[in-house]
Amino acid sequence: MPNVRRENFVYEYLRDLNATQAATRSGYRHPHVQGSRLLKHPEVIRQLDVERAQLKEDSRLSAKQVIALLECEATNSSNSGAVRVRALELLGKHLGVFLPSKKVSESVRFLFADE
Repeated sequence: MPNVRRENFVYEYLRDLNATQAATRSGYRHPHVQGSRLLKHPEVIRQLDVERAQLKEDSRLSAKQVIALLECEATNSSNSGAVRVRALELLGKHLGVFLPSKKVSESVRFLFADE
């Protein structure tokens, strides 16, 4: 991407996903107009796709780290019970342990005899 301001716009846009603010921080004089125009520029679109893919890949690695840290918190006996239970709860949610089960409803007819 030969245009330095356009390249800066891409990185600034990824900070907060606000085109106007990204255009302002990148030095454009009319950020309200240019921010939305830049989001339609083919080179900007391509570069945003590349950067988003990289961020997505980086997020996968950090998700593994978060799970490892939660496992440590859940098994650390020096933590309070509340901390350990919360870590186990978050791990359980991630693993799908607490998915709602199917409820079976069945009608039962009772016949009461008079005494």
